[in-house]
Amino acid sequence: MRLLLPLLAVLALPPSARAMSVEQRKTVDAGLDALYRCDYDGAEGLFSRAMSGHPGDPVYSLGYATSVWWRMENDFALPGSPMEKRFFAAIDRAIRDAKAATSGPDKASAYLYLGAAQGLRARREASERHWFYAYFDGRRSYKNERRAIRLSPQLYDAYLGLGAFDYYVATLSRLLRLLAFASGGDKSKGLAELHLAAQRGEFSRVAAKLLLVGIDWTFERDPQRAWDTLDEVYKLYPNSPMVESMRLIGLYRLRDAEGLKTAARAFLDKAEDGAPFFRPIDRAGGHYFLGLGEQLSGQYSEAIKQYEAAFKDAPEGQRMRGLLRLFIGECLDLQGHRAEAVDSYRLALRQPPLWGVPRYARYLLYRPYKATMDPLPPRNVALAAGGSD
Repeated sequence: MRLLLPLLAVLALPPSARAMSVEQRKTVDAGLDALYRCDYDGAEGLFSRAMSGHPGDPVYSLGYATSVWWRMENDFALPGSPMEKRFFAAIDRAIRDAKAATSGPDKASAYLYLGAAQGLRARREASERHWFYAYFDGRRSYKNERRAIRLSPQLYDAYLGLGAFDYYVATLSRLLRLLAFASGGDKSKGLAELHLAAQRGEFSRVAAKLLLVGIDWTFERDPQRAWDTLDEVYKLYPNSPMVESMRLIGLYRLRDAEGLKTAARAFLDKAEDGAPFFRPIDRAGGHYFLGLGEQLSGQYSEAIKQYEAAFKDAPEGQRMRGLLRLFIGECLDLQGHRAEAVDSYRLALRQPPLWGVPRYARYLLYRPYKATMDPLPPRNVALAAGGSD
């Protein structure tokens, strides 16, 4: 299951304190801290004010675009939505500012800002499965970040984008490689670069660790190592709804049903009490994870109750609704209610798509779900004779 993977993307903000003013460093530190705490308004406001006071500065325009992207991905914004349009406008501005800065005195940092902005645009394109555009934006990002390192070998933050590209290109199917004329990719090299960013980066350490967590969940299949890495981030941001959500995923990955239910109840309590930076949609997340714990422990009727409660808290058009209908169908299948399960899978297909939900819902229309199966297999896992996205 690849929950929250869109969140684990390339977040390469300005690289080196030596290339930044005290004011810039203070702003970036505060902005990143706000993002990891899920204070979206705080991060956007901070970078917006700095951008207004320093027009054309790629440090601030990239920071602002990153903030908009962060909210967009966590809200599962739909293609063509006002949020997505705001992101593309912001990232286009960041790219223009970075390109202009490449003719200035600090070329290394400018190329890194440019590569980071292009990588962020590629990440959105990839999340919508626009592989051709994602690959070429990613390739441009890779070249510019390599150029930055050649100019200044100490820009360790550049290894976040480089590592992500090297690793993920290596995971593409042969078909996708052919369609995008993709070449290159090296998992071992990518992992080494990501670990370098996690250990020595100025601003990319947390982002690199989160990306490594997602890789260990989905591709390397090492949930304990992912948990250990995630625990390092949790110690920095113990009250972040995003980090707490990832810990809930981690407990599922470890198949700790009782631990998941206990942690999900605590998460739900925070959401219902209005804890800082928890939002109404987090109530749906709390119910969802509680349902997942019940499903994992074989309590299928209780799981359905939790999923239904989550569905009520997820507004119309929210992509999470399809995921919930899928899981309700699985629990109905596990109870032997095949006709009702099929109806639920069909309802899942009527919702806006999220991750691999449509693929798996079509697959389960013709094959009853069993307890030994993954509730939502990663899209890199083939389904025997199943439908495709």
